[in-house]
Amino acid sequence: MKLYLLLIIYFGFSLNINSQNIEELNKFFYNSDFYPAINLGTKIIEQNPTNTEALYLLGLSYKALNKYQQAEVFLQKAYSSDTLNIKLINTYAKILKKNKQKAINLYKKTLHIDSLNYTALNNLSKLYFEKKDFKNALKISQKLLIKDSTNSYYHRNIGYIYVKLKQRKKAIKYYKKAYLLDSTNNLNIKALANIYLKTSMPDKAIEICKKGIKNDSLYSKYYKISGDAYFAKEHLYRAIPQYKKAIHYGDSSYNVIKRLGMALCDTKEYKDALKYNIEIFQRDSNSYSNSFYLSKTYLGLKQYDKCIEYSEKTLKILEFEKRASYYMYNNMAESYDGKKEYKKALNMYDKKYNIFETRYVDDNYKIAKIHDKLGNKKTALKYYKIIAKLYNKLNIKEEENEIYKYVNQRIRTLKEDLFFEGN
Repeated sequence: MKLYLLLIIYFGFSLNINSQNIEELNKFFYNSDFYPAINLGTKIIEQNPTNTEALYLLGLSYKALNKYQQAEVFLQKAYSSDTLNIKLINTYAKILKKNKQKAINLYKKTLHIDSLNYTALNNLSKLYFEKKDFKNALKISQKLLIKDSTNSYYHRNIGYIYVKLKQRKKAIKYYKKAYLLDSTNNLNIKALANIYLKTSMPDKAIEICKKGIKNDSLYSKYYKISGDAYFAKEHLYRAIPQYKKAIHYGDSSYNVIKRLGMALCDTKEYKDALKYNIEIFQRDSNSYSNSFYLSKTYLGLKQYDKCIEYSEKTLKILEFEKRASYYMYNNMAESYDGKKEYKKALNMYDKKYNIFETRYVDDNYKIAKIHDKLGNKKTALKYYKIIAKLYNKLNIKEEENEIYKYVNQRIRTLKEDLFFEGN
């Protein structure tokens, strides 16, 4: 009888001590004292290796210290000690960053126990999305939406999944719903504006961005999307201030800088364009469009050596890709012309002709003027006559076209000169 009483007292005392240790372990953990929590937790499981609460808190403490390998070991042991505990299943699943399929299976187990468990549904949707299994991500997200149909996040998330599924009409439907549920949420506004832009509805994108700016005038994405929408419409003068505001409010992303430099160059604001086109070339010197716009900017600034340098870089990048090489040879020819290196300019026009096997009106006009400057009167007359013949064929009147008017004047003058010179 005495032995029985002693055993009861002993086990009761042990349980009391264990309970006190777990209580102290909780205090350490929730006060973010993770190292003391690990020390105490280790002592507890030395005495009781299957203490679920201690294993669980040890795992979370290691996780808080970014020691994921140790965290995974203890959370797996905690789960193994109670395989039907939803909290333990979900926590263990979440730590399995490298084994996504195992995590998916664990969340499915949770849903078998509780089909509407938020943590499992939410994390399972994210895992399917990361694995690019968009159809299953959609199924799970729709369950979340049923659970909370007034939460704009779920509508926006489904909209994004439809974008990935290349079903943009359905994406617009859900993005609109998200916006209507919360029209003050920057992410909802941005998502709707973006999908309008991507579905070739720039005016609607601009309209939504204007509403967004009224809601939050410091949010840079509205200016970036507006700039892209105006850029798509080729309203470059309107795109420029939008891109500048985007930069002012913190968005100096690659596309913002690139398109701002392009827009400024195409509107002949060469001085302003230069710094942006230099910056974007420095970010990516292997892009032919970056070196092309830098060469074009230098041409506009009459820095001909620089224009030639970057035109040559562009041609090297492209390996003489036809479409862009047309502009490169043109830029180089005009640069040599500007430098009064006329023979080199003519050589560029010849190289251009060798690739395209045709001379355009503008080419013939510039070649004629270069020969005129060189005093090659017969050759200049030949090219002026080619231009005049084309204009005449198109029934263009001299008084309606300044180039045609100039060409005819030069034809008359050169004919007189050659006549009196006996040629």
